[in-house]
This record gives sequence, C-alpha cells and structure tokens, in this order.
Amino acid sequence: MEFYPIKGQLQMKKIEPMNEKDLWLLHHLTIDKDVYGDMNQDDDARGFLWDLEKETFVNLGYLEHEELYGSAFSIYYGEYPIGFLDVSGILYTPNSSYVDFSYALVKEARGHGYMKDTLSIVSDDILRDRVYGLDFCECFISPFNSSSIKVACASGFSRDVSRENEENLILHCYTKKRK
Repeated sequence: MEFYPIKGQLQMKKIEPMNEKDLWLLHHLTIDKDVYGDMNQDDDARGFLWDLEKETFVNLGYLEHEELYGSAFSIYYGEYPIGFLDVSGILYTPNSSYVDFSYALVKEARGHGYMKDTLSIVSDDILRDRVYGLDFCECFISPFNSSSIKVACASGFSRDVSRENEENLILHCYTKKRK
C-alpha cells in the first residue's frame, strides 16, 4: 500500500488486514486503556475510541479506492507504526458536506506533535480539495480528553457548539472550516 507523506519521517498508509505492523498497532491501541476501555466502566476510567482491533476491518471497501475519505490509516514514523487516523466517508446535511476524524497514538509517541502535524496537514488537504468542496472537517471529543482537545485546537479546529446536539451531549464538536 502506498504511503502518504506528512512531514519529515511522518507518513501514513491505509491499514491492511494482512500487514503485521498494522495488526500490532491496532492491538496495541485496543489494549491501551487511554484509547479503548470496557464500556461497562465509568466514563473516567475508560478510553475514548471503539475496539480498533474488531471494528477496523468490518468493511474493507476503503482498500479499493485511493481517496483519503472513508479510510482507516496507520500513521508511521519512519518504519514504525505510531498511530491511527480514521477519516469518515463524506457526510451531508442540507447545507454542507464534511468528514469526521477519529485518532489515537501509541503511548510512546504522544507529546511529540505527531498527531498535530498529521491532523493539521490531512484536514488542510481535504479542505483544499476542489472536487468535493467540503465545507468543514470535524472531531467529536470527550471533554475529559484534554490531550485530544489540545491536539485538535493546535491543528486549527475550534469548538463548534452549533454542531452539538442531545445525541452527543457527552462529546464536544471541534470543526475546522474551509477558508
């Protein structure tokens, strides 16, 4: 699978079900309680993403196209997998089109700016795409996940209370709009 350059040695590629490094990454993130935790635990004691090991390969259609949209990615630093980025398919409302992002880094890679660079560059590339003309990118983030909020804000996202509703009261919406 082709790598997409981000910055320096930072790059990403679509997650492949037969790639040992991708499988290691998904397993490592799923057992990290800061990333994923048992839904039966109280909210402060569990992570914020779904079971990446089980859910990432439910639909492999993303491997059949070259788009950034509708794809799960492994983030690499050199030859080492360090993180996960999921870009939703294009979503539509009557007045706009957009994508959602979900992301996580392995513990050892946190605090180095890797996710900030990845989220900033990928969201900028998506918002510059004139073919689809997306209006914004968004991330739904738990108010308890201060690290993720910091990453989103440093990547050009800001809280958008107009995108929050009763269904996601426990999550805050952060958007980055097309300029």
